[in-house]
Amino acid sequence: MSLPIVDRYPLLATLPHVALGTLPTPVERLHLDTPGLTELWVKRDDLTSTLYGGNKVRKLDFLLGQALAENRRAVITFGAYGSNHALATAVHSRKLGLEPHVVLSPQAPGPFAAATLRAHAKLGTVIHPVDGWDGAREAVSAKHQLTQRDGVEPLEIPMGGTSALGAVGYVNAAFELLGQVDAGQLPLPDAVYVPGGTLGTAIGLALGFAAAGVATRVIAIRVTPDEVANDAFAQKIAAQTVELLRAADPSFPALGFSDLRFTLRHDWFEPGYGVVTPETSSAVAAAADAHIKLETTYTGKAFAAMLADAAAGLLGDERVLFWDTYNSAPMPAPGPVELLPQVLQDYVATCDELFGTVPATTTEGDSE
Repeated sequence: MSLPIVDRYPLLATLPHVALGTLPTPVERLHLDTPGLTELWVKRDDLTSTLYGGNKVRKLDFLLGQALAENRRAVITFGAYGSNHALATAVHSRKLGLEPHVVLSPQAPGPFAAATLRAHAKLGTVIHPVDGWDGAREAVSAKHQLTQRDGVEPLEIPMGGTSALGAVGYVNAAFELLGQVDAGQLPLPDAVYVPGGTLGTAIGLALGFAAAGVATRVIAIRVTPDEVANDAFAQKIAAQTVELLRAADPSFPALGFSDLRFTLRHDWFEPGYGVVTPETSSAVAAAADAHIKLETTYTGKAFAAMLADAAAGLLGDERVLFWDTYNSAPMPAPGPVELLPQVLQDYVATCDELFGTVPATTTEGDSE
């Protein structure tokens, strides 16, 4: 499958890649009765894969491609208990014959996190629970054991799949969207709203638009703690991604951070990660009326911010695109809770007591 970014910069064909999903994802016009929002489109990255979709697939195309190219036998990544990234990595790693290991950090009890953990149990994901957000020590220990066992290190994938190589998936996505613009499927957006979790998606898009020379703005709505998503990290991942791309193809422009039309918004994070607010619930309901399924942790907050900006008159007559990073494919089949580490068995029991058992057809978690 030809990649739009490779069509533009042919030497980038040397980057590792495996086609996990079905691309390009469609674009749709949304008709909402919302003041201040003249023209709204959605990019359906919830449809990247029927196996397990969402924005992680584009990153894993390159990251798991690297694992295969380097003959790794296992991968290890990070997330909260209900992390969609960790689950997507496990699902697609198993498909490729790689053993998935995930270092999971605590989060407040929720019904969808419990469903995610049950899916890990079925997949046989090797879970390494830790007490806080920093899982580096546990990862070092796991990597040492796996290296001794396999004779090769597992590939370490950062939280959210956000690395220079992972972000290339969304530089490519920007060129994919512009190809759809050229084909007359939608007008060129003035602004793109996207959840800001670990920022790989948003920075990749901003780099792609800047490289193509279009004036589309990327507005990332921060939904994770400041230590995970901040302006300094955005600058770092942008610089590393440009360095990687130019090393592979020197014709890729030498973009600096000031060249990007990128804004990281911090005003929607509170009252905290994953905490449901009336605004996000209302936004999810508004999207559902337009037959778009969002969740309250990531996409719901970004959609709510977009609606609020429109109501405040900040978008005028602009053409706005919402980048749907959620997974709308069915949740993988659940497995026995008894296969999980004891701390996670206790967590699932608490979630079930508070919320009941969530059907295996629903998901929620980190969509960025």
